[in-house]
Amino acid sequence: MSRLESRARLGLVAWAMVVTMARAVRYPNEFAEAHWLLDYRFGFIKRGLAGSIYSLLAWAGVIPRSATAIAILSFTVFGALVAVLLAASRRILDADTDRALSFSATAVFATSPFIVMAAHFMGYLDHLIVLATFTAAWLAVRGRFWPAAVLAAAGVLVHESFLLIGLPLVLVAAGLAPAEPAMPGSAPPGPLPRSRQYLPFVLPLVAAVALFVSETMILGAAVLRQQLAARLTAFPFVAGDMNLFVPEWLTAGTWANVREQAHAFWRHVGDSNLLRLMVPPALFLVVFSWATAPPEARARRAYMGILVVALPLLLHAAAWDTARIWTYTILVAFGFAWLHAGQPVAVPSRVNRLLLAAAAVVLLAGIFGRSPLMDRQEERFSAAMRLFLYAPSLAGTALVLIDGWRERRR
Repeated sequence: MSRLESRARLGLVAWAMVVTMARAVRYPNEFAEAHWLLDYRFGFIKRGLAGSIYSLLAWAGVIPRSATAIAILSFTVFGALVAVLLAASRRILDADTDRALSFSATAVFATSPFIVMAAHFMGYLDHLIVLATFTAAWLAVRGRFWPAAVLAAAGVLVHESFLLIGLPLVLVAAGLAPAEPAMPGSAPPGPLPRSRQYLPFVLPLVAAVALFVSETMILGAAVLRQQLAARLTAFPFVAGDMNLFVPEWLTAGTWANVREQAHAFWRHVGDSNLLRLMVPPALFLVVFSWATAPPEARARRAYMGILVVALPLLLHAAAWDTARIWTYTILVAFGFAWLHAGQPVAVPSRVNRLLLAAAAVVLLAGIFGRSPLMDRQEERFSAAMRLFLYAPSLAGTALVLIDGWRERRR
């Protein structure tokens, strides 16, 4: 594929992603603002790392503590997130495999509910854990295990859900790390010892245990709740009673949240509307990873892909934001495809055609579907306006899919 064609395809994916974000992008809400204002001044609390860094910047006079400053910070982090996702898309597009399928995978992700919800949850700590996930995975797949583990531990301190969203992908990346180069006169390089690959990743587990011990044995929930509420009350822009609700949720305790939410686990997992929205893009990306694997590795890759994509759903046992959790399956499926991109594999013609046909259906569903948003908001743009806005990407996608279909038939 020529450089011009590669850039054109990436441009189509970027345009589709921008339009998808525009469907729900907004300023940070009070819930997001509250989290940026919480730090470690009252103890080793959950989700305190991002706020502590922000507090240091404010103390140094780099950025003030205000709603405008939090919005600027949030959009900056979101811009970095989009850049990382486009870089991952480019790696998939440039992979030495089926070009039509590679483009289909990136286009499906660019129009998926995850992109809609990522723009909608502006300012949420989710953006930081996605950045930590992809950066740590990038380090791990290159054999830099300790830096990856340190970043993974930081991801846990930013938000504890990193354990089920990001850490599995980072471990997959560590398993894909290349062998050490052989020394002159030595035996050919073999796989790295498992202890060397995975031992550093005890660090994020240690961080998680430290948080659990802190919240259950060291910090007093009632006192901490009052301290956090007083801290947030000092900022008038934290409205909607989030100065009270956020401290209550943060100090409830992990097991208390599980006891409160576990009864609704299967109802949240089996939500028919969310299954219809989230499963097709996530499943397509997993099947894409399976189809582009070497024949001897397909079964193992399918099992691993299904496992890491399903793990975020365990968050339903302790959290109530069902739609937000479901979008993680799409993100993890995309990350899984990104990690495995690059191997030159001939996809069977029948599988290729089936996937191209499925891609067309999933793309249209992503473009015209409507994700359930927060705060009683709804997605922008009518069906006709979406057709107009997505027209460049749709035209380019149609050409790529038709070309791939014809090439396989020949």
